[in-house]
Amino acid sequence: MRRRQRLQGGWRLLIALLLLCCSMVSGCSMVSSLKPPAPPTPPTIDSQLTAQLIRYLRADDQEAGRLLDGLAGRPPDELQSALQQLLTGSTLWDHSGLETGALPNRSITVDGIERRYALYVPPSYRSSGTYPLILCLHGAGFDGDSYLERWAPRLGDRYLLACPSIEDGAWWTREGEVLAMAVFNEVARHYHVNRDRVFLTGMSNGGLGTYLIGLNHSDQFAALIPMAGAFPQGFYPLFDNARRTPLYLIHGEKDQVIPVGFSRSIAAYLKKEKIPAVYIEHERVHPMAGGHFFPKDELPALIAWLDDQRRRAPDVALTVVRDRDHTGRADWLQLDRIDPSVGSFWASESDEEESRRLERGAFARLAVLREGNVIRVTTKGVRRYSLLFYPDAVDFRQSVKIMTNDRVSFEGLIQPESRLLLEEARRRPDPAQLVLAKVEIEVPESK
Repeated sequence: MRRRQRLQGGWRLLIALLLLCCSMVSGCSMVSSLKPPAPPTPPTIDSQLTAQLIRYLRADDQEAGRLLDGLAGRPPDELQSALQQLLTGSTLWDHSGLETGALPNRSITVDGIERRYALYVPPSYRSSGTYPLILCLHGAGFDGDSYLERWAPRLGDRYLLACPSIEDGAWWTREGEVLAMAVFNEVARHYHVNRDRVFLTGMSNGGLGTYLIGLNHSDQFAALIPMAGAFPQGFYPLFDNARRTPLYLIHGEKDQVIPVGFSRSIAAYLKKEKIPAVYIEHERVHPMAGGHFFPKDELPALIAWLDDQRRRAPDVALTVVRDRDHTGRADWLQLDRIDPSVGSFWASESDEEESRRLERGAFARLAVLREGNVIRVTTKGVRRYSLLFYPDAVDFRQSVKIMTNDRVSFEGLIQPESRLLLEEARRRPDPAQLVLAKVEIEVPESK
């Protein structure tokens, strides 16, 4: 029976612990015989339309705005078919002269600030194939280049690897989260990434970032792999976002930097809540890092597990938990406005009251159940939300009823919109998450 350590202390104390401990340890490193029937032949798509869509999806924002008006005049079903074929094929990523191999010290501009990341592309890369992507977050005292050096030789030719860099491994900040997601989108814009096989991992501070970023963007990842990462108990409500996104936790039993009790507590909670997870606890000690490292001989088992992971398809029932900072899209839901009473991650770093508020469970929650054309929604701490309708979500020929907290908030026909489809496809060029229609709902304040 494993000894479990009771965890105490707030969010701000945890951040201080991470910064102090990792600055002291230079070794925070990662370390049937019947022939199946032929598939149906897809409809022939106008080559001119395909060329226009490629130009639109690759364009900068100014040019895309000019192209949008012309494309939005096309029927939505025609655009949907064209986008589906384009995003599941290889034409969009058929760039010439793309670099391969280890590519350190790459530049990306995020919110007007130049940032850095490292990239590994298998030398055998071809746009005709699709490639899983590992997004890797470094710990304090390291950067993306150093993690590229450790990871790339171990991955072979089957995975893309992207390692962004931020000072002190501050992945719990707004800047860290925006950078990580920007690097993911930048790589997926140029290389043919399999959107159903994108994985987020990180070591130490990067482990904390894997929890925070991954749980707030879980619909975009096939799995989360936090290594030697801490996570405050007050934030455990966020694990509801991972019911379709499995976790693979690994931690050293003799870790003196981030106590193993953090991961033991998380693993016990995930088991109790029946959230899919694997927990690995190793006994090895590194000559420089002690127990605070990822042993390289654990990688084959991790890669074998990753080989079997695919992002789960959207379900008719979804639950989304967020703090005040994290409005925006979550699969086919979108949180547009969150009540001010909900706590803020980013403010909690410097505001003790915000930290206490989060520890008391001040999160927004939105739960949805879709039964045919009837959609039932319950909310807590949400002032406005939107439902995004994928092509097969409802019968668009019939009336749709939306119930919010047991009250009818919408009833009527929903019309697919070409402009919305194009705008959302540009924001998220994901063939599994094309959006044909949207309904915005204002949530009345409870009396």
